[in-house]
Amino acid sequence: MLKIAIVTPYGAEERLDNFAEFLLAQGLCRLNYQVQFYTYKIGSNPQYQENKTYKGVKVFRCRQRFGLAPGLIFSILRFRPSVVICFHPKSQLSFSAYLAAKLVRAKFIYEIVGILHDPFIVSDTDCPLETIKPKVVLFTAWRQLITIFFGGNRKNNWQNLICHLPPAKADAIVAISEDEKKYISRFYQRDSTVIPWAMPLAVPPEQKKPAGSIPENFFLLLAQIKKRKGWDTVLEALAILRQQQIIKKLVFVSPHEDISEAEDYAEKLGVKEQIVFLTKIPNEEKNWLYAKAEAVLAPSRYEGFGLAVLEAWRTGKPFLGTDIPVYLEFLEHKKNSLVSITGDGPDLAKNIKALAEEPGLREKIISGGYKTLTKYSDEIMVKKFLDLIYSLSNRSSTR
Repeated sequence: MLKIAIVTPYGAEERLDNFAEFLLAQGLCRLNYQVQFYTYKIGSNPQYQENKTYKGVKVFRCRQRFGLAPGLIFSILRFRPSVVICFHPKSQLSFSAYLAAKLVRAKFIYEIVGILHDPFIVSDTDCPLETIKPKVVLFTAWRQLITIFFGGNRKNNWQNLICHLPPAKADAIVAISEDEKKYISRFYQRDSTVIPWAMPLAVPPEQKKPAGSIPENFFLLLAQIKKRKGWDTVLEALAILRQQQIIKKLVFVSPHEDISEAEDYAEKLGVKEQIVFLTKIPNEEKNWLYAKAEAVLAPSRYEGFGLAVLEAWRTGKPFLGTDIPVYLEFLEHKKNSLVSITGDGPDLAKNIKALAEEPGLREKIISGGYKTLTKYSDEIMVKKFLDLIYSLSNRSSTR
């Protein structure tokens, strides 16, 4: 039975255990593979300090400095996995994981998530589609160490190398969408295997109402206070509806503690009293909000994938998204979702009205959403990873 190491900055804690890497780890453990899960050790965060078994997965917390994590390397050398899988190109653990994989002769797989979040590819990660650099230079070869030590900005050049050499040298690259696959080919000049993110089909039973006053009927928005998430479009849509004497309540959940920008904009538009702002809520509170929401809004300007879609469908809620490329790979307007023009508050307002006014529309897109969700289950994702792993093994054995 294969031993598999999974290395990522995220996932093994209660707010992020629905990320693909942790779902993959759990799925492999259920199939009796030996799995070790490596992520950051952060002294200021109690959940990122101790090695432990979390939901059946052995989790190891690793310190890193300047992209070097000796503890991670030594642990992988002791574990001697057959496969090392890394996630997220900005992870500070991937370079050490790559070195360790080479030392134990493990197959090395890299899943690139949100390629346009990379500051070496775009000038503004909050507006990535509009700011792709005219000349993208990624350090993907060992010979570029010469540039690092004898070039200009050593820190920047080193960061470029440790982020981009591991995926460039991987035995296989995984893309989470066809749109991401296109960019991987453009910037890394390599093919990739598309394995979309996924979600367990069962509704999570752990639910808890957040503290404070939550309106009886509300729309749900989970978003960082970043322009690419489209939170401003939601507030503009609420303001347009208000002008039409349609008052819609919103619960706005953000992982950021500083939400003053959103609060100020809501006040400027005259809709602040319609909004409940929450920050850094645990999973059981998020699950409660999904279960009670009238619909889920995610009018993003850019996503690597967009987990909110799957979370909405899983809980039987209508999903309102935008016409960004990744969404259009699985969203169909008035069939499994309502799709508005990116950045267009009036168009989103029109879709919110249609949801309430068009007979049978709500039921239709809920049914279509769940039908689509069945193609994105965590079991399917695990199988696709195993197919890729064994294809690499078979390729080696025939050489």
